[in-house]
Amino acid sequence: MKNFITVAMLNDYIARLLDHDEIVQNFWLKGEISGFRLYQQSGHIYFTLKDENSAISCVMFKGKAQYLNFKPEDGNEVLVRGSVSVFARQGKYQVYVDEMQPYGKGGLYLQLEQLKARLASLGYFAPEKKKEIPRVVNRVGIVSSQDGAALRDILKVLKQRHAGVQIVIAHSSVQGPEAPRELAQAVRMLNKFGELDVIIVGRGGGSLEDLMAFNSEELVYAVYDSRIPIISGVGHEVDFSLCDLAADIRAATPTQAAQYAVPDYGALHKEIGNLTVRLTRLMNRTLSNREESLDRIMMKKVWKEPHELLQKKEQLWQEKDKRLKKAIAEILKAREHKLALAAAGLDKLSPLKVLARGYAILKKDKRVIKDIHDVEVGDLLQADIANGQLQVAVTGKGKVKRWKT
Repeated sequence: MKNFITVAMLNDYIARLLDHDEIVQNFWLKGEISGFRLYQQSGHIYFTLKDENSAISCVMFKGKAQYLNFKPEDGNEVLVRGSVSVFARQGKYQVYVDEMQPYGKGGLYLQLEQLKARLASLGYFAPEKKKEIPRVVNRVGIVSSQDGAALRDILKVLKQRHAGVQIVIAHSSVQGPEAPRELAQAVRMLNKFGELDVIIVGRGGGSLEDLMAFNSEELVYAVYDSRIPIISGVGHEVDFSLCDLAADIRAATPTQAAQYAVPDYGALHKEIGNLTVRLTRLMNRTLSNREESLDRIMMKKVWKEPHELLQKKEQLWQEKDKRLKKAIAEILKAREHKLALAAAGLDKLSPLKVLARGYAILKKDKRVIKDIHDVEVGDLLQADIANGQLQVAVTGKGKVKRWKT
């Protein structure tokens, strides 16, 4: 097919249409700022303008933003002058703002900001106070209007994800002067009932005035004091209430709140089935490997002919025993020979051998005489000879002249 256009061509065409439409060029637009972002590096400002029914993306480039005489913030009601065009890269249309003026914050927004700051300082929004949502949820309480679309959306999602879930609905107004008291009372009533795993507090979108019941101090107290975990799903994604801050989990919409409340049991059952198949396959493979290993072990000779293995071990032991005995005998023989040589050497040095050759040992007072000066003429001495002892008297003494060789 040759008659086609590209995405870029389509976006450029739409941009040209908008650029030549006088209605969407150089107009004034009123709305409430949401999602305000100032990029310090570029100086560009990105935000969303919303009213009770719709929202549109806006951008104000640095060249225009530098002339602002006030600091825009989320919640500001403003008038902006600009034009609509298409950001061709994403195919997204947005307002390109040339001028912005404050339209007035309004006492309601200021009151809400002050209440938020006070409750935050008292710890009602502290993250460490949040309760965990149970992993398995079978009983859900819902605080919402029984006539609202939000309740229908919640019920539809709950039944789709968990057909057997038990639901307890506590009806309450969701806007108007009586709504804050009714909402808080419904939360307390479900806590008193007690047999619930989680509570959803929700309603559909609306203006700041419509959602003020969910910004009430009384509802924040009830949500904070709840023993049962609470999921808040109030308004649309751009909406944020004090009930959201006090709840254990904030969902962007009532539908998302229902998704957070119960797991998708259909998906869980499918996943369990897949895991069961994988586990069975793994067990069978493991058993097969073990059986193969056992077969290989049983094929070894130790199981088929164990006596041969014992005989080899016995023969090896006998050989080692013979070598050990032989080594011990050789060591003993060497030691005996060494001992005989030592005994012969000692025997040669024995004094008795010397006496047997005609020598005598002279003693005086039981001490061996080694020097001529140890005795005097007339002393009585004891002479030990080979076969006895003699008593001798010294009748004279003198040195013997020895020839040197």
